[in-house]
Amino acid sequence: MVNNLLRFHVVKFRFSTNSGAFTLKYMIVDNHIPFFRANQWLELKSIRKTSTGREYAKKLATFLNWLDSHSISYENATNHHVRQFLHHLIFGAMLNEKLLTSQASVGSSTLQGYITVITGFYKWLDDISQTDMLWKSKHLCANKSFLYGQIYNYEYSHLVDGYAAILKPGRDYLKWYDEATKNALCKNFLTLRDEAVLRLTFEGFRIDEVSSITLNSYNATNRFVQPTRSKGRTNASNSNNPLRFVALPEETCAIINRYIQTERMTAEMESGRLSQYLFINLNSGKAQGNPLRYHNYLKILKRCAKRAGIDASKIRTHNGRSTKVMEFLEHQSLHPEDNITDEIIRASFGWRSFTSIDHYRDYNNQIIAKTVMEKLHKGDG
Repeated sequence: MVNNLLRFHVVKFRFSTNSGAFTLKYMIVDNHIPFFRANQWLELKSIRKTSTGREYAKKLATFLNWLDSHSISYENATNHHVRQFLHHLIFGAMLNEKLLTSQASVGSSTLQGYITVITGFYKWLDDISQTDMLWKSKHLCANKSFLYGQIYNYEYSHLVDGYAAILKPGRDYLKWYDEATKNALCKNFLTLRDEAVLRLTFEGFRIDEVSSITLNSYNATNRFVQPTRSKGRTNASNSNNPLRFVALPEETCAIINRYIQTERMTAEMESGRLSQYLFINLNSGKAQGNPLRYHNYLKILKRCAKRAGIDASKIRTHNGRSTKVMEFLEHQSLHPEDNITDEIIRASFGWRSFTSIDHYRDYNNQIIAKTVMEKLHKGDG
């Protein structure tokens, strides 16, 4: 239920497009009037995914309402106010209550999400204020720029690190699959399509990249595949596609080929839709023949995990990519003669920076630990 006492709310708007279709956008209203400045920024954040705009809008509205409850306008807020707000998120539920536990009600990832939204919004406001200097008071705009700058330049992460012990623990996901888990999942899918999708994530693809693969970007003869989209961004332009090529194992291609010749062909014939995308909806109905979507596949994957006797709540679509990273790192440690460098790994996964590897690294990996130990004690009798 919406709290009408709050000044700022997130509202879903429906807009018509030039083609006659409709698109949904999430915006913030200030006392039922669209909040222009915030919505300009949210529009930019919604370009890739509408759900991103929704989550950003919810967090920004929460911050704006906290400011309003303290009679502070967003234009006059400082990093001191932001720090107070973050402390409120961590300890707010404990105020005026008998302390039964020292654990906060917000997790570190949620806290970091608020920091990202707030600092991003004020960085954008600062960029806009620099443009406004062309026709507004330089003194006024310079003052705003100072206020905005001290917000987005402040290092808030120490708050997350400092209270890590009491922050609500995050969800306990599986991050890496062992061979037994990989085999169990592959054996418990109900369609070739779903197994093929999972096997492509085992080759390091994000699920968004898998769903973007077209028939033309899959080379069954040479066993190559190339996505047309990554992280929600469409990178392919006609024949010019800068995204990485990945060579596939023979077994994965065999399953993809069988899917194309059987399940996919039947779905296209029944629906009357000819899709450019490799993976499409198979079940009869209005959606048959349309591209396979992320949320649909996540449900399928979790049901498969349940059939395989695996805790479905710990399964994510990103697990396959994480597993592939560790396979590279294990091979790098076990077989240095193959010269699998960090640069090769970076290029294979489409990262811009070497530091991205660290997010996927398993620091408790026994294979790497044993290999390092054996190398260090190679000369021991």
